[in-house]
This record gives sequence, structure tokens and C-alpha cells, in this order.
Amino acid sequence: MKKNKLTVAVVAGIAGVAGMANAAQYINPEGTGQVLIYPYYSVNNDLNTLYSIVNTTADTKAVKVRFLEGENTLEVLDFNVYLSAFDVWTGALAPTVSTIAGHQGEPSVVHSTADTSCAPFLIKGGQEFLPFTIDVDRDPTNRSMRRATDGHFEVLEMATFDGGTVPAADHGVVGTPSNCAAIEGDWADNGIYDTLADEAPVTGGIFGSATIVNVAEGLAMTYDAIAIDEFWVNAAGNHSEPGSLLPSLNEGDLESTVFNDGVAVTSLYGSGAEAVTGLFTRGYIYNEYALDTIVNGKSEWIITFPTKRFHVDVPTAADVVPPFTTIWDGANSCHEFELQIWDREEQFEILTVGGVSPRPPAGANPSLCKEVNVVEFMLPGGAPGAESSIMGSDNLVTVTTPAVPHATENGWARMSFSNPLYVTAPLAGDAFAGLPVAGFAANQFTNAGAGAGLLAQYAGLFEHKGLVVVSN
Repeated sequence: MKKNKLTVAVVAGIAGVAGMANAAQYINPEGTGQVLIYPYYSVNNDLNTLYSIVNTTADTKAVKVRFLEGENTLEVLDFNVYLSAFDVWTGALAPTVSTIAGHQGEPSVVHSTADTSCAPFLIKGGQEFLPFTIDVDRDPTNRSMRRATDGHFEVLEMATFDGGTVPAADHGVVGTPSNCAAIEGDWADNGIYDTLADEAPVTGGIFGSATIVNVAEGLAMTYDAIAIDEFWVNAAGNHSEPGSLLPSLNEGDLESTVFNDGVAVTSLYGSGAEAVTGLFTRGYIYNEYALDTIVNGKSEWIITFPTKRFHVDVPTAADVVPPFTTIWDGANSCHEFELQIWDREEQFEILTVGGVSPRPPAGANPSLCKEVNVVEFMLPGGAPGAESSIMGSDNLVTVTTPAVPHATENGWARMSFSNPLYVTAPLAGDAFAGLPVAGFAANQFTNAGAGAGLLAQYAGLFEHKGLVVVSN
């Protein structure tokens, strides 16, 4: 296999687990892997989202690109991309109005690309997001394409190739695949990749990034995709046809490895999705906020549960899979959190019912009810809106910073998932307390005094920090 095994070997050495270099998926700190998780996209509030996928290897690869709406992680667009050696794929998401029957006029998303890499059947000039999974969700009153205007996306490597697919996908000296029609035709005749039929094991080595852009305001906020390596058992892969909902995060290795205080901990789960959940589960996450009034500061945290659907979109409440506890009812699957806030002058406040909007029932902690959630920080006295001020999301919880006169504008916060029921359920190895979280803090600033006739805008993203908590 043409990949660097150094990180896995180090993990294996620390953990003392024989043979782990060939098993146990893990988040690769080097940033490359077999699966990429992009925690957020948005086309609300005049935003576009641009993304890239990079093949760092000499292998020709098939990857599945999958966009998932922000309420229940339902697929709204899937397609295959065939990356030649050292190739890059890029695409962009922009707002549109749906033209699809039953959804005409609803806010939606269009995907477009000028990339020449082979993507069979994809309308590169503009492919609308599709409503088919939303249309069969539980609540018939919550099936608008507005749900898809923010969410997250993932990329899964499905196979490498050692035969006819390699020259067909190769760009040569002209920069265009020599025979994409052959790849597309192999799927078109019977839905099976059997004419070329040259799949080989996956080798990893892909990485990616995304940029959330507001062209009108001159803003760009960029992050790196989270890379999962050793996802596939024995690197087998699953080369599915374009448009298939497979492969999914549920098909990976049943073992996953995380670091706890610098020590690698491997746990065995009953499903691949639970193993991925174990990778992301944190008891606490930490980040900053900055609401400096002199530059009209805005701060939002993106809280994404990338595997939530596998746990909560189940037949009955009794089937909900830990660490989640509440079934998806077609509109919500709510899970409590606690928020402790410190400003930069050590003023401390625990979020109370009066400091959050929408307010939970009396005596309850605030909750995150969607797959992608936006937590917007506001100064005391601020008026919550229906949508967040940076990302334009309506999957929104608003919190108020400490009401201390001399130091309310900036600081940091700790979000805790301390419900004792929020615990993973491995078959063997350690269980982890908390919920599986990915995301970042987004800050936006406006300098109205930049100069005569000038308006300077600034923005930045900061990935969440977290704490792995081993449960007894």
C-alpha cells in the first residue's frame, strides 16, 4: 500500500495493541486519510461555500462526495469523482430557488464546478440539491428544501484502480480525462462497474479544505477537512454506483482509536457508525467569542454531530443508539448541554434559562436539536433573531455573555455534555462520555473607520478544542 504508516505505527506502539497498524480507524493528525469530514457548509446570508479534494498519491481513486442537510443528516446530493494521480477536485455551493416538483420556489442549493476530473452523470454547470430523502422524513410539515441551505458534507474513498480506469481518468498533457465516457458507460449499461472491473484496495492519502465566502462583504473563512484513516477493514473499500447512498460511515472498521491524555485507546463497537462516533465523542468542547463593539464583533459556534442520524433516525425510541438518547421525530432530536462562560477578566457565568433563546422548559438545560447547530453569542440586552447573523442559519440557539459592566465583550466558553446517559456503548474497550462533535467558532468584524469611502471586513474560523472523557 502506498501510504505513510508512521502515525498508525506510533499509535500502535503507544497503545501496545498488536496488529493495530492494519485496523482501527482514527483521526489522522497529519490531515490525510480515506474519509474526509467537512463540518459545515452554508449558502444563507449571501454565502457561498467552496471546497477542494486533493489526491496526494500516484493512485487513481474513486471517491464518493456526499452533501447532508443540517437537520437530520439526510443526503441531498451524492456523486462519484475519479481522481487521477495527484489530482484535485473543486466545487462550489451557491443559493438558488428550487425548481423541483413539490418544492418550487423554496430556498435551496446549487452545486457547480469547472473541474475537468471525471464525475459521471453530474451536471457540472449547476446541479440542484435533491429532495428525495427529505420528502420521506417523518414530519410532513418539515420537508422544505430550506433544510438543505446549511449542513455538512463528507468524502469517502471507495477504490483505487490498476487497469483500464487508470488511463481513462488520466488527464495527460491536455488537462482533461482521456475517456470519462468509458467510466460513465460502464455504470450506464447495467449499474455495475464490470467492463473495466479493475478495482484495487484503497490507499488513503486524500485531504481537503473548504472556504465559506461572502463576496459582497469581502469575507472568506477557511477550514481543513477532518481526515479519518484506516477506515476500511483491510482497505477493501466499496465502489458503488454514482448516486448510491453507499458507501456510508456505517461501513467502516468496527474498531476506532482515540488519544486520552496522550495514550491511544482502542474500542470495539457494534457498527461502523458507532466507531466513528467514538472518534468524535467529547465530554467538553472549548472555544472563544469576540463581540467587540468598536468593530461590530459577531461570534457563532458551529456544533455538528456528523454521525447523529445513525443513532436517532430509528424506528422507535427504544432503538436509539448511545450516546444519543432522543429519537428524531421529523423536526427535532434534542440533547441538553451546559455552557460555562468566562470573559477575559475572569468573570464567570453559568448559562441559565434566562441567557438562552429559544428558552427550554422550566428546570431544563438548553438543548441542541439538529444535526448542525449554530450557537450565537450576544451581549446583554441583544435581541435574538430568527437566523444567525454570520451563517444565516435557523438551526439556532442564542446565548448571552456575562453581564459584568467592565468586561462583557470577549472571552471563552466551555460547552459540557454532562448528562450521565451520554455515553458510548462499545462491545469492548473504553466507553466515552459526551456527544460526537465537530465544528468551529466563526468571528466577523467590521471596521467602519477604515478610510473615506472604505468598509473593511474581517473574519476567521477557529476549530473547537475538546476533552476526551473515559466513562466508568
